[in-house]
Amino acid sequence: MARTVKATKAGLKEANSLSESLRELVWTDLKNQYGGFEEMLSSRIQGAEEAILDGTKGKLAIIAGIGVMRKNLEQAQRRFSRSNDIEELRAFLVDLGERIFRLRVANDKIVESLKAVLNPSLSAIEIVEKFASDIQRSAGTWERNGREIDEAILELCDEHEPAEIGDLEHYITKQGYGSLLERPVHSSSEEDA
Repeated sequence: MARTVKATKAGLKEANSLSESLRELVWTDLKNQYGGFEEMLSSRIQGAEEAILDGTKGKLAIIAGIGVMRKNLEQAQRRFSRSNDIEELRAFLVDLGERIFRLRVANDKIVESLKAVLNPSLSAIEIVEKFASDIQRSAGTWERNGREIDEAILELCDEHEPAEIGDLEHYITKQGYGSLLERPVHSSSEEDA
């Protein structure tokens, strides 16, 4: 039996409602996923930025310290060439060795902080992969909701002819008018003529 126009409109209204719900779900999921993606990516950049800037400043300070130490060494060598005071040169070289050791320790700290940048908990590539994976998981829900919309529309599409046509033909045949329902068959020779 065919649906009434009212029932069909109600079914279409339900399909539109499902469609609107799906649009809202996709938009909400995209906003949430993008927000998380943006936050992780910003965190990655900011963390790297601090360590890289601090590392650059530290390396420049080390280089400046080495420049000063080189000048001090040249002065100590000149003093030694004039005075031949081996104890003064030895004391200077011990002090210089300690300062070099402190520069190495400072450089090691810089290297360690840069290792955290080079080996983060999530790299930018992994952040993108996580975002894509999260979107893919959400897409599974979207597909399920899309399937519900298609099912609602399919339910409204009645491809069968109304039973009333068959009932009317049966009634006509029962009344003895069945020959009126037969269509004339054209032979191929009549069509060619």
